[in-house]
Amino acid sequence: MAPKRRLFAGAVMNNAARAERIRSLVEVAIGILRRTQHCNLTLTDGSRVRAWDFCHNELSLSFRRRVDTDDRPTTLVVKYDGEKVLIASWTTDGFTRRSYRPGEWEAALRRCGRMPALARD
Repeated sequence: MAPKRRLFAGAVMNNAARAERIRSLVEVAIGILRRTQHCNLTLTDGSRVRAWDFCHNELSLSFRRRVDTDDRPTTLVVKYDGEKVLIASWTTDGFTRRSYRPGEWEAALRRCGRMPALARD
């Protein structure tokens, strides 16, 4: 069976290239979030979550990781201009969900990843 192919910015992207692009965007987003403050939340059911958030102009990043379970489920949501453009969920075993819409938000994300104001001391 031939791999699925998707249209991307006028070119065709297969599933392997799409997965690699998502992985690289997740790495950029996590790099940005690691340079911001995080907080620990205790939910009403008693479970604990580590949370990071980042906003700059139209770009918004939200990262949540459960810290009291062995598989450590994690979710990253990227919004651009109020629309969800990337959702990635994973555990210690790998990705469990990936949703990705290509667009100009990718350049905005990479620009934020290079912002000197976010550089570590």
